[in-house]
Amino acid sequence: MVGLSEINSKNYDIILDKVKYTPMTPVSDSPMPEYPDNAYNIKTEIKQQQKHLSNNEVLEIISKYKAGKSTYELAKEYGCHRRTISDNLKKQGIKVTNQLMERKGVVELVIQMYSEYIKPADIAKAVGINVDSVRKILKENNVYIRKSWEYPRK
Repeated sequence: MVGLSEINSKNYDIILDKVKYTPMTPVSDSPMPEYPDNAYNIKTEIKQQQKHLSNNEVLEIISKYKAGKSTYELAKEYGCHRRTISDNLKKQGIKVTNQLMERKGVVELVIQMYSEYIKPADIAKAVGINVDSVRKILKENNVYIRKSWEYPRK
């Protein structure tokens, strides 16, 4: 019998009952029989085709990124993952940052709207960014994040 960890020791009786009524598997020295390839349902296809960007596409991405497009927007445009865009930019020596924080007016607008007791989800919709980005802006600017019950009831 196999020793039980502390987690399973509480279930010792249940496990012991299962073991009692489980037939023993005979052990033999014979080699495993040959199984056809379709004996196991093994999935070998890739769910998402990996995108390889051409040199021209990388140059376009660099110029669009420098013009202010986000890695998310570029990924959607080129039909690949955000990480593919980011990795290619980094290979070209471009520092990939959160450009949202560098956009003039966005940070101030988010902070002002939040000070007027507008919820982060509503700010995100109004500004056109993700709610997590709103929280990140508030946190990086040392703004107290309110609890849901701290908002005035309507």
